[in-house]
Amino acid sequence: MPFISILIIFLLILVIVGILLSKKNKTFMSYFFGKKNISTLFIFFTITASWIGASTTIATIEKAMITGFNAIWMLGVPTFLTIFIFILLNNKIRQSNFISLPDFLKSYYGTNISIFASILVFFYMLVLAASQFVAWGKFISSFINTSYSTTVLIGGIIIILYSFFGGYLSVIFTDGIQLILISLSLLYLFFHSNKSFSLLTSDDLKLFSNIEFNILMVISFTLAWVISPIIWQRIISAKSSKSSKRGLILSLLTFFILYILIILIAISLRQYGDNANLGYIIKNHLPKFGQLLVFLGIASAIMSTADSALNISSLTITKDILNIKSEKHTIFYAKAATVLSGSLAIIIALGFTSIIKTLGLASEIMAEGFFIPGMAALIFKIKRPLAGILSLTLGGGFSILVFLNEYGLNLPIPKWPYSLPYGLSLSLLGFIIGYFLSKEDSK
Repeated sequence: MPFISILIIFLLILVIVGILLSKKNKTFMSYFFGKKNISTLFIFFTITASWIGASTTIATIEKAMITGFNAIWMLGVPTFLTIFIFILLNNKIRQSNFISLPDFLKSYYGTNISIFASILVFFYMLVLAASQFVAWGKFISSFINTSYSTTVLIGGIIIILYSFFGGYLSVIFTDGIQLILISLSLLYLFFHSNKSFSLLTSDDLKLFSNIEFNILMVISFTLAWVISPIIWQRIISAKSSKSSKRGLILSLLTFFILYILIILIAISLRQYGDNANLGYIIKNHLPKFGQLLVFLGIASAIMSTADSALNISSLTITKDILNIKSEKHTIFYAKAATVLSGSLAIIIALGFTSIIKTLGLASEIMAEGFFIPGMAALIFKIKRPLAGILSLTLGGGFSILVFLNEYGLNLPIPKWPYSLPYGLSLSLLGFIIGYFLSKEDSK
């Protein structure tokens, strides 16, 4: 009962925050970019919180309980690489006039690419949000004694509500609250279990076991996250280039500390048995205050990623798919798109139960569909319409087949992450063919 009560209070606070901030959402730029006036501190809050989702907390802890520091490959290494790359690309992204990824690609590859790009980005954000709803359903249901599907519905509706009202400002403000709770809960777990680090063994330091799988996973996540619109949106929304870069640097330092902390926590939690999961440990081995704090911290980690995905999916529908130009109707369509996105993400979550697999399938869409044409446009300013279209179609189309295979299509293609080299090769091949054909056409 205390878990239900504290969860209801917390969720009500988030919805109230969304309602209060809704008064500031009068235009497209305010609803999706906070009028491009976000300070360094809030850039740091929203980047860090939106990154520390269910996979960082629940999945990494459960993996590290088994493999020790080898678990750093799963999300830690790609996170460090991604944020470091964004620090290097910060100025280029600020100069790109980015509003949405399909719109950015359209300026280099023409109008035809934007339709398929919009569908892929929207699909990616749905699957990303769904991966967090999966975590919500698995984690929260064990505390409030409801079924997985009911818990997914409850969490999804609440996240939709505060995202619906407050837009991007609601996301970054609640991210600040959620990051504080996440950090406090991890610190509590660390100090509560500080007598058990003797459980560290030599096997926990075997960083290069299962290296093929780990490298493919790192590549998949890194390429996807570098081209993902979530951090691009944060960089563009900052009030200056210095603000966004400082926010990224603070996030990078924080991630390093938090991932090491998470792995040490996981190793110390072995004292409760090899088969004990995080939810069981919280309920049965922590004092009441600790139970509520860690419960809220993990719940916050899940929500802080899901709300970011819903905001970007709403942006994609409003700007790229429907192409709403009237400021008078923008907010109405943006809110309706938030509801639609959240509802579809819930449906996907009800069909999957693996956090990492769902997140991996989402990352494959971005890595194989967008990384090559996106980086060619951002860094090299290449304008070859056919190159972009073929790269996106071949790589993105292959990633969708891999996703559908998980739903029972049963095609003879490798599963993620072993499918990644094939999809990237198709994307690169499409780009090269399109590049030279476009070059011939331009003569």
